[in-house]
Amino acid sequence: MKAKIYIAAVMGCVLITSSCEKFLTEKPLTQVDTKDYYKNLKDVNASIAGIYGSFQQEMTGEGGTKNFTGKYHYWGEARADNFENHPNYNVSLVRELVTNNLTSGNTAGNWTGFYRTIGLANLAIKYIPRAAQLDNTITPTLRDNFLAQCYTMRAVCYFYIVRLWGDAPIWTEPYEDYMEESRRSRESKDKIMEEIILPDLKNAYNLIQKNQTSVVWNINEGAIAAILADVYMWKAGMNNNDQVFYNEAINWFQNVFKAKAPTGKVYTGTTITDLEAATDWRPKLFLDPSKSKESIWSIHWDVANNGCACIPVSIGTSNNQIRIDSVLHADWKKDKTDMRVTLTIDTLQGNGHYDKLLKYYNVPASGFPSGTNAPAATTYPVYLVMYRLGDVYLSYAEALNRTGDRPNALKYLNFIRQRAGKAVLQDSNPVIAGVVGLEDEIIRERRLELFGEGKRWFDLVRTHSLNKVLDPVINLRMTKIQGFPYTEGFGTNVNEKALWPIYRNNLEDNKKLEQNSFYR
Repeated sequence: MKAKIYIAAVMGCVLITSSCEKFLTEKPLTQVDTKDYYKNLKDVNASIAGIYGSFQQEMTGEGGTKNFTGKYHYWGEARADNFENHPNYNVSLVRELVTNNLTSGNTAGNWTGFYRTIGLANLAIKYIPRAAQLDNTITPTLRDNFLAQCYTMRAVCYFYIVRLWGDAPIWTEPYEDYMEESRRSRESKDKIMEEIILPDLKNAYNLIQKNQTSVVWNINEGAIAAILADVYMWKAGMNNNDQVFYNEAINWFQNVFKAKAPTGKVYTGTTITDLEAATDWRPKLFLDPSKSKESIWSIHWDVANNGCACIPVSIGTSNNQIRIDSVLHADWKKDKTDMRVTLTIDTLQGNGHYDKLLKYYNVPASGFPSGTNAPAATTYPVYLVMYRLGDVYLSYAEALNRTGDRPNALKYLNFIRQRAGKAVLQDSNPVIAGVVGLEDEIIRERRLELFGEGKRWFDLVRTHSLNKVLDPVINLRMTKIQGFPYTEGFGTNVNEKALWPIYRNNLEDNKKLEQNSFYR
């Protein structure tokens, strides 16, 4: 895969607002002569591999560097309440994340990898049709499937960007002319949503071949529908729980149910048996997702070809810089009925245990081995989940609850609880009283079911729960750090603080950018 990434990188002169200034000074694609590429199926396959390789590298880590820099967890988890900094380390990047005191120098705030991937997708979108004209082995169906994956990947990158940074520069054409200005100003997140993300995803859904057994490593019919549902859930939450957007999300959840899993089974999405059985929850969903009837889209990473799967919460013989939140670690393992506990986190006490996320690794339920028996984290593949049916069930429950279908919302919530071994929640339970009570319980269940799957931060932002959930968490963490009481919680001006600062190298490379207001 590395070789394919490099091939595609040559084909896709990247960017734009990049921290890599060399991309703005080297000859653009017109100087390489585009006609030398995208001539046949082999070229197209290489370009598609490059797009996936660029994205998975940003999410999983800098393969082989052993720096554990994968941003999937930094972006989707580290600012929330699932993880905290390890007391044995004083790493400013992690400390800023877990206390929500970000600065523009935090390297996890660099959006270059997204724009690199967008640049590769833009090239493929422009030139795949020409390659199809030159090589008749690229059938119309193949061409459309390739384009669907490119449009979706571009939309996914922009969806991350608007959720993390808000307004951003727009590029929908490849940078091919060195005379063209390579620096652009930020445009509104609403424009990006309405003119790029939603049109790209709907175009992709129309192009993708339907009723096909999916390849879990590739964007497929079910994945596109799941992403569209996710986008509409975000829009609903960010627009005062707008019913129109919840209804749109429900329509796309139902389109997920029409698609086929990697096993060839139609998801259906009507019963608990459409989910993996408890015994197959980790072995199939996380260790071998290509064999799971619940998998939708996972990120492939093979150690032999890609190097270290450098996620920040890896297993290994040494401690991680970031670890399982100590309060959650103590509380969750008290639930002896929840089968996910020992499959998700190491429940043993002490150094070498708090920081281990087990769900992506083939580790015995008895816990993480110590000493010389401990596995080397750098030798394990990791298949990060982007979307799966359990995720869809819980989001579907949330949308049903918000549109007045409480019985079905509770049904889908209970499917996940039952699979985990937990008791069914009755409608009369005061914990789930009213729309807000049930939504809070759904979001709590998402925390446990999707722990370490890059969803928690976005759930808290989307449901306007940052103060409610994070105030006590941050007060406790800051009190421990500074040695005297801290009471400010997440703070005020929540909407602005929830965004990331623009990374300082991006600002230096592109003088047309303006910093987010909270960080000026």
